[in-house]
Amino acid sequence: MRLEPTPRPDHVLRVSARLITSSTILHLSSDELEHAVNQEQMENPALEVNESRVCLFCGTQLYGPTCTACGRFAQQVLNTSESSNGYEPLLYPQWDDQQRFHELSDIRAAYDSGLADSDESDDFDPLASIPTGETLAEALLQQLEALVSPDDALIVEQLVGNLNERGYLEISIDEVANYLQVPPERVEYVLKQLQTLEPLGIGARNARECLLIQLEALSEQAAPHPLAYTLIDRYLNRLGHGQFYEIARELKVSEQEVRQANLYIRNTLHPFPALIYQGDYLRSSIDAGYIRPDIIIRNGEMGFEVELIEEKRYHFRIVVQHSKGSTNNELQRYMRYSGDQAKLFVDSVQRRWRTLKRVAEVVVHYQREFLEKGVRYLRPLTRAEVARILSLDEGTVSRATANKYVLLPNGRLMPMSNFFDGSLSVKDVLRELITLEEPAHRLSDEELARLLTARGIPTARRTVTKYREDMGISSSRER
Repeated sequence: MRLEPTPRPDHVLRVSARLITSSTILHLSSDELEHAVNQEQMENPALEVNESRVCLFCGTQLYGPTCTACGRFAQQVLNTSESSNGYEPLLYPQWDDQQRFHELSDIRAAYDSGLADSDESDDFDPLASIPTGETLAEALLQQLEALVSPDDALIVEQLVGNLNERGYLEISIDEVANYLQVPPERVEYVLKQLQTLEPLGIGARNARECLLIQLEALSEQAAPHPLAYTLIDRYLNRLGHGQFYEIARELKVSEQEVRQANLYIRNTLHPFPALIYQGDYLRSSIDAGYIRPDIIIRNGEMGFEVELIEEKRYHFRIVVQHSKGSTNNELQRYMRYSGDQAKLFVDSVQRRWRTLKRVAEVVVHYQREFLEKGVRYLRPLTRAEVARILSLDEGTVSRATANKYVLLPNGRLMPMSNFFDGSLSVKDVLRELITLEEPAHRLSDEELARLLTARGIPTARRTVTKYREDMGISSSRER
């Protein structure tokens, strides 16, 4: 028998246009999807898009120029006629004052002349959506003007000007008094006024004073944990080193009570007040730049619920007109092609919504403790594990989580990729250890690694160095 090679058909992997379109739309950010929807609506006569007036940050139904739930200014939604006339959605980047004035004047003139007519033009004010960019020092000076007399303006400038990046006062009362030749009691009075301002704890001399100021302010609204004041006042350093048993033995209470008080302090108080202000300003800048959440996590009656703003905002309709008496075959083919393209686009967008929602629901279920108690309880999770649970390809989960933002139940906006960053909880513990270290003895990376290991978080020294540098914290010699 003679053996001869026989030709065998090659196996070729063919990727359909539907798969390509679906994957591309899944990977888009909210801004990119908005542009894609507007583009498809202009180019495809078979696609109709109806947009509901919803807040693009929290998803609440809008009835005026501002959101009644979160208070943010409503972005104007342009209709098809405005887009076809060449007008783009109004975005306001960080301009200088002169450029901002001229640009807004041109926009206002366009609206006044009727070139940009809208049914809601009376509710839209471009000036209201421009971020002020106010610094913490400017905000404090403005607030203190109403609390102290003009004679104390120099004291105010010295105190505010000597706040470090954490919000602590780096100069003593006597130094300010000697420099300005004023009584120390007067400086002490102005400092007390400064410490009543937001963010709470501003103007403190150290972490202990900062936390006590916050605790005193919060006690006016609700009773704090009974051990909180004592732990901050007498045992703050030992608390940071996790010496719960020793503290409980001295106070003659159970170790569980000390741990509960420690949890209350960590979740309620913040040792760096200036960073709180920077975080709020960062979130307002994100909102002003229209980096919006794709997914909203709410506290519902049955637990955490997942919502998509896009799903509430967009409503699609495919309209294909058939002319019975028309003999123009080319027109008929074009209308059928437009209808098929519109159906493909709508199917891809709806597939995006289903995938986003499924991925978010799995992540929310797995990271429930993180949502309830904070970053310290973030559990290790990979995209491959989510893909395996949902029987999806890992690349699909990666595209679904890329460039997406989540609005948490506490009002914070964060990238969805943070759910898969297992280092965040370790960084939070590391930040706490560095915050509570003694000024006379700054903890080295090796000592920090030992403390983390003692807390049940085995960490190498080089890992501590990497995390510390990622957080922008200097080494022990530079701190």
